Amino acid sequence: MKKLSIVALFAFISLSAKAQIDLSVNPIALLFSNFDIAAEYRMSPDIGLELSPGISFNNSTVNGDEYKSTGFGARLIGKYYFNPEDGCDKWNIGPYIKYGSATLKYNDGNTDHKVSSTRLAVGFYTGYKWVSRKNVIFELGFGIGKAFVNDYTTDDSTINIGDFADLFNIDVTGKLAVGYRFGGK
Repeated sequence: MKKLSIVALFAFISLSAKAQIDLSVNPIALLFSNFDIAAEYRMSPDIGLELSPGISFNNSTVNGDEYKSTGFGARLIGKYYFNPEDGCDKWNIGPYIKYGSATLKYNDGNTDHKVSSTRLAVGFYTGYKWVSRKNVIFELGFGIGKAFVNDYTTDDSTINIGDFADLFNIDVTGKLAVGYRFGGK
């Protein structure tokens, strides 16, 4: 069993050494107290799979009331690249699935309050990726879909915001990123 584990480890390392992985960040999101890092794994020259986990955080005071919010989200995008020149570059399209949850805590001067949200959406994404000769990447993308879970929970109730209007179940996602490509040569 020990020998099998060692062989599996060496096989994983050798496959990973040949893998192409693009890591990128969205610098604009930092202006809005969000941080995410995306990792795209090249499955073939024209198919990539990207996972993008992120966190959000914000503290503010409005009219003397203190608001603190934190959140976590992740987006998984399957990308098909049309006519790639350097493996997973140029124009791409594909499906995405996105999950997010956030909590807002505030005090109105007398009482502590907490509002939590959960959102699960599926949609269609398109984008374009540029890769420089030095493996620096730039990517711009946009997606639109539908939220199947769009719940808000307070201390005493849960509502689906999409029950009020279908417009609230429209999901929009975007990407403006800069990063670096590892491997793949």
